[in-house]
Amino acid sequence: MIALGGDSWQRLLLALGLGAARTVPLAWLVPALGGPRVPGQVRIGLGVMLAVLCLPALASAPLGLLGPVGWVLLIARELFVGLTVGLCVGTAFRAAESAGRLVDLARGANLAEVLSPLSDERTSPTGDLYLFVAVIAFLELGGLRLFANALGRSYQAVPVGGALTSHALGPVAMLVTGSVARLMESAVGLAAPVLVAAWLADLVLGMVGRAAPQIPLYFVAMPAKALLGLGLVLLGLGALDAALVAGVPAWATLFDRAIAVWRPR
Repeated sequence: MIALGGDSWQRLLLALGLGAARTVPLAWLVPALGGPRVPGQVRIGLGVMLAVLCLPALASAPLGLLGPVGWVLLIARELFVGLTVGLCVGTAFRAAESAGRLVDLARGANLAEVLSPLSDERTSPTGDLYLFVAVIAFLELGGLRLFANALGRSYQAVPVGGALTSHALGPVAMLVTGSVARLMESAVGLAAPVLVAAWLADLVLGMVGRAAPQIPLYFVAMPAKALLGLGLVLLGLGALDAALVAGVPAWATLFDRAIAVWRPR
């Protein structure tokens, strides 16, 4: 039980604000917690709610008398921690979305992309489908509960109110680079069946074009490849879900590493 009196409310609000500086980037970057498809006000509100869930850890933060410069450094540190964790966690979902975009590119459906008014990004039908499957797999595995528990533990491993040190910048850069590399590797792996099928279809159509030049392959190839890719996507949804579930432990280690690089030495 936390007893509040006098300046305790003010101290608690300050700690909550620092906690929100870590959790708002998570709600902003992780698609399962909203992502770019959700208005910014909702994502900020969700980030504050996540900070409220961690209130016991935040209330015990050793916040002393700090000047404006000290508070700016503390907020900057928490933002960097939240951005690092958000990028690492978000890459798991971005890998699935990128795989869907590669599939659309291979089957010629990228011409159907339009600009989304919510995210100001070009939409991808298969990318949105793969991202939706990744979010569903995350929820099926109890990802929200595991994420909330891990977030609470992060305030114990990296307490609010620590100093912003330069020793962590190098490991953070390496971690983000490794996360992006894993994103690209996973995206190509998830899209590989459709990419190989599209390549084989191009090979077959090329052989047909040489054997029968009078056939208008340009008008035949585009719908044929689109239908072939769509059929493979629908047939492979089960395998996609299994691949995403199997990759969850590896992505979970990125969360732990993102917290570990900011742990005080």
